[in-house]
Amino acid sequence: MADKNTPREEEEKYIQQQEREKLARLRREKQLEAIRQQEREAIAASLNTRDDVAAEAMELGFDAETARVLPLVPLIQMAWADGSISTAEGDKVLELARRFGIADESAASNFLQMLLEEQPTDLFFSRANSVIAHLIDEDPEGEMGQNVMNWSKAVAAASGGFFGLTNPINKEESALLDDFARLFGVQG
Repeated sequence: MADKNTPREEEEKYIQQQEREKLARLRREKQLEAIRQQEREAIAASLNTRDDVAAEAMELGFDAETARVLPLVPLIQMAWADGSISTAEGDKVLELARRFGIADESAASNFLQMLLEEQPTDLFFSRANSVIAHLIDEDPEGEMGQNVMNWSKAVAAASGGFFGLTNPINKEESALLDDFARLFGVQG
C-alpha cells in the first residue's frame, strides 16, 4: 500500500517549499545589492568621487573598469557633433584616451570603441555630462574642466578646415564647445 500524505501534510510541504523559495530570493537580492554596492564603491574610487555620483555613472552603464572613459564622453560627443565621426576625429579620441591612460584592448578601451562605433543618445550625453560636471566641481586641482575643454577642441579641430585657410571647428562643434564651457564652468 502506497504511503499517501494527508491534505494537511501536503499543505505543510507546500508552505515549507514557499518559505525556502522566499528565503532563496531574499538571499539572492542581498547578494546582488552587495555586488552593486561593491561596484559603486569601486567606481567612486576610480573616479575619486562620491557614492551618489558613482551610482549615476553605474546607471549609465559604467563599471569599475570602464569608469575611466567617463571624462572622455565630451570628446566622444564632440566627435559625433555633426552626426558622424571622421577617421581623424576617431583617431584623435583614441590618441587622447591613450594619453589619459586607457590601454588598448582593455575593458575601458573596448567600451570607448563601442561609443565611437554607435552614436549614444542625447540623453546619455546629457546624463554623462552632468556626472562629469560633478567630477569637475570636486577636482581639487581644477584641471579636469580645462583638460576636457582642450581635448574637446582638439577633437573638433581634428578633421576640419581647408588647408589651414578656414576655421577647423564647424558651427555645431563651436556651439557644443560653448555648451561645455557653461556646463563645466570653464572658459571656452
